[in-house]
Amino acid sequence: MIYLPACSDIEFFVGEDSVRGWGASISRKSVVFARISGLLCSLDVSDLDDLTLSEWDQEETYPMKTRRIVSIVLVLVLVLPMVLSGCGSQDVIKIGVLAQLTGADAYVGQAAELALQDRVDEINAAGGINGKTIELVIYDTRSEVTDAVTAANRLIEQDKVSAIIGPEWSGAGIALATIADAAQVPIITTTASNINVTVDEDGNLHPYMFRACFIDPYQGYALADFAYNELGKRSVAFITDVTAAYSVAIQEYFVEHFTELGGSVATLEGYQSGDQEFRAQLSTVADSGADLLVVPTATYRDAALIAKQADALGLDIQFLGVDGWVADELLDMAGPELEGAYLSSGLSTDAPEFQAYNEAFEAKHDMKATVYAYYALDALYMLEYAIGEAGSGDSVAIRDALENMVDVPCFSSNITVEPSTHNPYNKPIILMQITDSQWQLVKTYEPEA
Repeated sequence: MIYLPACSDIEFFVGEDSVRGWGASISRKSVVFARISGLLCSLDVSDLDDLTLSEWDQEETYPMKTRRIVSIVLVLVLVLPMVLSGCGSQDVIKIGVLAQLTGADAYVGQAAELALQDRVDEINAAGGINGKTIELVIYDTRSEVTDAVTAANRLIEQDKVSAIIGPEWSGAGIALATIADAAQVPIITTTASNINVTVDEDGNLHPYMFRACFIDPYQGYALADFAYNELGKRSVAFITDVTAAYSVAIQEYFVEHFTELGGSVATLEGYQSGDQEFRAQLSTVADSGADLLVVPTATYRDAALIAKQADALGLDIQFLGVDGWVADELLDMAGPELEGAYLSSGLSTDAPEFQAYNEAFEAKHDMKATVYAYYALDALYMLEYAIGEAGSGDSVAIRDALENMVDVPCFSSNITVEPSTHNPYNKPIILMQITDSQWQLVKTYEPEA
């Protein structure tokens, strides 16, 4: 069997005919052209044809199908060494991207994909990194863990990427950790904040997993501190997606710190991803006496549905949300019902330092930039630095450089990676309030370690 690497797209030309792939018949006395991945080569096989095929003229001796197969194999043996030399250039470094590009959560990945490609175009226009061209290989995960795993394996085994950006959610990030470690290919998750993305349940570091965002303990601690000390809340209720590692972890860390401060838990209500009916949970919350409702959902749709159903039930309670809420679609869907709600985020599209970028992005793409694009760009900037330090696309050297990043300028801020956890050190949390269906910055919060 002759194996063509993934870069090869083979097409043969015989006279005026063109046939693609392996099921080709090559006539005798011909000049054969082969083009693989855009590289055109030629081979005069007239002598070869006369020499090797003359005795096959009798159909009864060598059936036509056999002659066609052997002919194509003979041509391949001679042509492939010439044309395959154009594949797998050492001057290209491939970076994989795992993004949610279709389905209900496409808003997470679409702007990020455009932002990444824009930045790579800028890098290559400026001469690449150490003279090497950067190529993105992008796959849609469709918000499915199984798709993310399949795509990651393909990026590593077939596309031969040097590193991977994404995925955006913790369930997929945790699933990819052992894959990255085994293949020795670094993965930088963008918004996967569960602690076990980079460190396993026994506290052991996943050496090839990194992230560009803060972690759930950090967010849960900050929200609890804000709720108790600044909002004056003393009794909390939760409605939590129990199928999402992200949501469960934030609840856990919030409750831990809130009760340490002196607060109490009125009720912990759960639901499963995809649920759309929350009136039973909201009725329990109403009867619990809680003065605060925390909804740590990874998708704005759940927060919107819960808020609208709470309003329909006449439940008047302070809402507190998380960075999973951050999407302008939430304001369109339930801005009035969430009036006065607070939430946390790592970044805000309303921050003045992003204004020029936002205007240019929207003018080019007719789409607003998102915080998910910012996080993706942070991950890419991290890789720019690491590839530059490594001097090549060697994935192990890139990993080593990522682990030793100190105060490196990235898109949103300077990033230092903690070698023991592979988390960005001291990345701030922004607290916002929904006012008149708009995001309003309240404060930047840096909880004590």
